[in-house]
Amino acid sequence: MKKLVLSIIFLLGFSTTSYATGSVGFTVSMANVDSTVTDDIDSNGTTDTTKDISNDITFASIFFEKALNENMTVGIDFIPFEAEFESRSTTQTSLKGKGVATASGTNKGTADVSRHLTVYLQPQREIRDGLKVFGTIGLVRADVESKVQSVSSTDKTVDQDLDGMKLGLGLKKETGIGFIKLEYSQTDYDDISTTTSNNTKVTADIDTNILALSVAKSF
Repeated sequence: MKKLVLSIIFLLGFSTTSYATGSVGFTVSMANVDSTVTDDIDSNGTTDTTKDISNDITFASIFFEKALNENMTVGIDFIPFEAEFESRSTTQTSLKGKGVATASGTNKGTADVSRHLTVYLQPQREIRDGLKVFGTIGLVRADVESKVQSVSSTDKTVDQDLDGMKLGLGLKKETGIGFIKLEYSQTDYDDISTTTSNNTKVTADIDTNILALSVAKSF
């Protein structure tokens, strides 16, 4: 989190120019969350099982932006709600002794994300009559609570940091009192992992594809 705070200070430091104008608004996003979950049953560095998961979610966020000049904007986007980015379940039979089935059931895992914050730069160029095309590059930081329920081990909950990189492309239309933006973006998050009491390491690689509509008022 310290690196992200320093990035915010660094970016907003540029917005002290006489040109800088601020905007505040909200965004509604439709996201496809793709996760690749791997299990390393004995934590020896080999992958024993792999499962691809896709989850569609809709969420809202609030943002603050400052235009540094006609071609560059910096901003901060915050999701004030918790969202389930990843959820999976598999059936397992636990063995004890030689071929004796002692328990069977469903293994479950979830990753709930909260305090999702993005700091971004948006270079842009006007096409015509207040319509601009822009790109987005951003740093992402969030809190993630991973829960693992296993037939053969004790249930476990782990709180971790989730970091990522966002890239996007969109259109922006000035409205006179603010603007409207439509953006497609992809965020590649770092892997998160947890190890259960029976020494099974569960790792999730999470990526998102997002279509977002933003409305803002300038001041």
